[in-house]
Amino acid sequence: MTQQIRDVHVEPTGEDKAGPLYYQLPASPWEKWVKEQGIPVYEDVGCYDCKALPRQPWAWMGGKATFVQTSGTQNRTGMFVLEVPARGATNPVRHMYEERYIVLEGRGSTEIWTESSKTPKAFEWQQYSCFAIPLNTSFRMINAGSDPAILIAVNMAPVIFNQFQDLDFIFNNPYEFKSRYRPDEEYFKPNDQLGTQIEGRALLKSNLIPDVASAYLPLDNNRGPGYRWFAPSQAGNTMLEGFVAQYPTGRYSKAHYHESGAVLVCLAGKGYSITWPKDLGTQPWAEGFSDKVMRQDYGPGGMISAAPGGGNWFHQHFAISNGPFRVFNYTGGVRGIRAGGREGDQIAGIGAEVGQGGRALPYHEEDPYIREYYQSRLAEEGAKFDMPDEVYKGPSNLKVGYD
Repeated sequence: MTQQIRDVHVEPTGEDKAGPLYYQLPASPWEKWVKEQGIPVYEDVGCYDCKALPRQPWAWMGGKATFVQTSGTQNRTGMFVLEVPARGATNPVRHMYEERYIVLEGRGSTEIWTESSKTPKAFEWQQYSCFAIPLNTSFRMINAGSDPAILIAVNMAPVIFNQFQDLDFIFNNPYEFKSRYRPDEEYFKPNDQLGTQIEGRALLKSNLIPDVASAYLPLDNNRGPGYRWFAPSQAGNTMLEGFVAQYPTGRYSKAHYHESGAVLVCLAGKGYSITWPKDLGTQPWAEGFSDKVMRQDYGPGGMISAAPGGGNWFHQHFAISNGPFRVFNYTGGVRGIRAGGREGDQIAGIGAEVGQGGRALPYHEEDPYIREYYQSRLAEEGAKFDMPDEVYKGPSNLKVGYD
């Protein structure tokens, strides 16, 4: 799985530079393995409904599947849509990377076991259940229904493949992470007690969330008025955390930017997202760059790569349905691992706006076309625009905590 390099280096002559000015990246170990699986690979900024993506038989895991590689997630996170056959099951597998599932259709159960505990522990799931596979445990999915079950998965496989480049280590490693999995009846017992993160926002520690589409979300207000939010902490994951968020009918998020990697999956309602390169400025329509703005509509099961262009793209999310619009950033962020910085460093919170050391754009500074277009989309759906007037009048008029 290692990359091929030349045995002998030839130095340039005279003023020539070593190597070409531009070169093409070779396939990474992860990309090679994906190609070897022989199932479709969907590549785009997002899709309206990933349940509609074509799926083919997958010899390794069983069932049918398609890989999903949204823009900006290449070699960062792996995603796939999995179809478990009616009254059937997937193959038993084990792997040395974190993995999370959302059930899009169907009901069934998952069995999990370890080298020292051969007797499987099982938990049941239904539509919109969310669970994480404990690191390096063996597992299989069992469909209890008479129709295929469809799940969407995300994992950190690309990072592990590209770092270790050893399939035997990744898939046949007997090591047990006892601090991350306990083979008892309580491990997958749902918990609805909210805690608080270091950032002061809501945290839900629950290895199984029975219905993430209807789970209670506390008021947060950071991305916009009435915004609700919590971060799920599952199976001791350090690289797959993410968040579940909800926008009220007729409301939308502030424009904000961050590095690429976040993928939002719609759980309820209907909406769309827009995104554009940060270097085009804060008002792309007014500045004549409307052709550079990308838009993705999505309903339940659909998705969007929030910052597709390698990071630091502005993006906003809009609820256009007559009910709340709920999304799951299921790729997550690296909460347990810190690169750079040191203890005691002050970090701008998610609610901090540009001008305050943050990355969110105040509503009163956004491109006027954004509100105009949003109102037209709401009218098409028969939904009402419900943004508070004061958010467009500047910071002296802002209120907090209103729902």
